[in-house]
Amino acid sequence: MEASDTFIDGLMGQLPFDIGTDEFLQNPYRHYEEVRRSSGPVHRTPSGDVVVLGYPEAKAVLSDPRFGHGAQTAQDATGYGVPARTFLLTDPPGHTRQRERVRRAFTAREMLSLRRRIGETAAGLVAEAARSGTADVVAEVARPLSARVVAEVIGVPDDLRDRFAQAAALLVRGMDPPAVLAPATRERIARARVWLARDIGVALRRPAGTGILRALAQGPDGRAARAETVATCAQFVAAGYETTVGLIGNGTHALLRHPDQLAWLAATGPSEQACAAAVEELLRFDPPIQMAPRCALEDADIAGTPVPRGTVVAVLLGAANRDTRVFPDPHRLRLDRRPRHLAFGLGSHYCLGAALARLEATAALAHLLPRRPRPTGPPVSYSPSRVARSVQNLHVRLHPLDT
Repeated sequence: MEASDTFIDGLMGQLPFDIGTDEFLQNPYRHYEEVRRSSGPVHRTPSGDVVVLGYPEAKAVLSDPRFGHGAQTAQDATGYGVPARTFLLTDPPGHTRQRERVRRAFTAREMLSLRRRIGETAAGLVAEAARSGTADVVAEVARPLSARVVAEVIGVPDDLRDRFAQAAALLVRGMDPPAVLAPATRERIARARVWLARDIGVALRRPAGTGILRALAQGPDGRAARAETVATCAQFVAAGYETTVGLIGNGTHALLRHPDQLAWLAATGPSEQACAAAVEELLRFDPPIQMAPRCALEDADIAGTPVPRGTVVAVLLGAANRDTRVFPDPHRLRLDRRPRHLAFGLGSHYCLGAALARLEATAALAHLLPRRPRPTGPPVSYSPSRVARSVQNLHVRLHPLDT
């Protein structure tokens, strides 16, 4: 069970809307706004847990060291009552040590090299998807692009990448609360975790590692260190893979629903610079991660609301990014904004792969838009996840490139 599962299962029955309905999955933002208007930017549930819906309040929590996960090492239990397994669920000093080792795979030199390869991969995937004239942007562009990039960044050998991609998709489903997963799906997720751990173990035994595996291999040796490496890579797959898939899918869908903004962006060329700027507004408008759970590590307060030590705090990133006090007309997509959104979090737990996700989304848009995508086929459906938000399909018509 992931750190957020316990809180989510309890939250579902305590808010004035049901986050388990299809209607909520299609448009959670209307419900966020209703709660913010009735309860304010900080909402206390009947159990005493706290939900943060306002931008200034969310920013304060995410950057305040008094709010964290409650674990300092991979062996500690978190403030949610589950064992910590990766640096993503730990607080300093253990978090700082592990994060620094992983950060070595994201140097400016590495990112520059990845930028070129990401562009080439995106171009090839879009060209292949456009051959028949119609395509599913999620299945044919977003998912394979994200899987290939994550595999490369981690350092998965070529002969293991096909199975790695299959495991990655299942690990993302594992972010959902167990209550929304069928027994057969839970079994498949468990098998995928075994595959991934085995494949990472194989890669670690090979002499020439790359990416995150190489960075982690430079740390202490031993069974505990190897277990930490496997857990970190698995969590990176689940978090980094789905974040990018959701960003590309949600972002393209938002553009198709706002043809004036799509036309404005297409009129720019579309240049890589314009696409990169558009990605920031797309992240604000419909972020791929909706919730950042925290635990009060000591007695604190949020905008005057007392938060005793041990209180679970759910920061709703999607709600904060549409706070009317910060973003004028927040429910409208406006690509001329330069928003300071919270889609990747803030503070010590700011998303380590944020730059990578931005590069992938920018490349995907830069190659999709010249083909003048238009919606076709069935309406989109959303992932049942309560933490990650992503369209599961997005059928479009793609035109040949203008000559």
